Amino acid sequence: MPPLSKPTLPLSLFVPLLAHAVSVQWPLSMQRWRPHRLCSNWFGTCIRLNPQRTYCARRRKHVSTMASNAATQKINWPEEWTECAGERTIAMRSKEVLPVKLYTSWFCPFAQRAWIAMEEKKVAYQWIEINPYEVDPKEPGGYTKKALPLAEKGKRHPGFLEASPTGLIPGLDNGGEKVHDSLVVVEYIEEAFEGPSFMPESPLQRARVRYWSGFVTDKIQKHYYTMLISQDKKMQEEYKQKFYDACRDFAREMADPKQCGPYFLGKNFTMVDIAFAPFWQRILWVGGHYRGLTFPDEPEFERLRVWWEAVSERKSVADTLVCKPRLLSSYKQYALNQATSDYGKMIQGIMRRSGGGQGGAESSPGVSMITAAGLCAVSAVAAAFVVVRWGLFTGQATSK
Repeated sequence: MPPLSKPTLPLSLFVPLLAHAVSVQWPLSMQRWRPHRLCSNWFGTCIRLNPQRTYCARRRKHVSTMASNAATQKINWPEEWTECAGERTIAMRSKEVLPVKLYTSWFCPFAQRAWIAMEEKKVAYQWIEINPYEVDPKEPGGYTKKALPLAEKGKRHPGFLEASPTGLIPGLDNGGEKVHDSLVVVEYIEEAFEGPSFMPESPLQRARVRYWSGFVTDKIQKHYYTMLISQDKKMQEEYKQKFYDACRDFAREMADPKQCGPYFLGKNFTMVDIAFAPFWQRILWVGGHYRGLTFPDEPEFERLRVWWEAVSERKSVADTLVCKPRLLSSYKQYALNQATSDYGKMIQGIMRRSGGGQGGAESSPGVSMITAAGLCAVSAVAAAFVVVRWGLFTGQATSK
């Protein structure tokens, strides 16, 4: 019988290996170069000189500790970050363990919707701060927009993924009844708890409230965040005009403030006001700071000014307004298009489909060359390791 021919090495073997190397092992290993650990875990084996004290394990523990501290302590805290009404509300709601738990984040506009609804109903609830991002002690407050893996969120915040399986905030646990997604949570709060109603009695008006709440999510805030994240001046201008148009459409549907009242439906504060308030706060603060955003001298924007004046003074909203400089700092990575959060990726997808790419600082030629060189080095090490392993395996098979 002729000897068995040595099988060729399928190219597909390199794909998962390279993906793992680039996404996990390369960034961890290169922060402290140790070749014997660079290859560890690639094939389910650990090649370490000291298995009791590995750098990667210590680094994961260090990062996890920083994340816990970021939610409860002050990291790299600037003096101008003073305590405002929002911080005082968080401190008060975090003191006591209660059956109603709101998993939320102080900086998130979607989470602030649920926060406002809980305050409007005067619900006795426990605030559980969720930081879904990596912590960088070099950044003010340690804040980044670098998303954590879903499993890591669950590890750092027990109970959170049970309330919000997607790992997105807010999540609500009402004595075992768990709901997530901001507007769903708001409607649940309306029906589950006593207190002032923020849904109209008329079926037609309830339908209008739901539609325009969705309009805020699908149109206004997406156009605004695309303008904020894009680094391309032409695209910024394009989406600023789309944002203006969406604001005009929204304002034309609002009640006459002189005859009916300042809120969207007039005198009644409803879910659409709750849905829009957190985003308008950021449009004014963050958009003005990073993009110099101003508004046309038109009746629609005057109507929005009257609306915000009334909304921002309402206690349930005012008690959720955090320190402005602190909020501005947390949005820096969005303004530089350096975010890897789920939301940031969604906006980046809109930008790519519009033909503008990501346009971030991370795509500069120098960084790209360094990244390419690093990938080549990793690929070479990975290829050599696989070939040796494959050769040993097939050599043994042939000798048999």
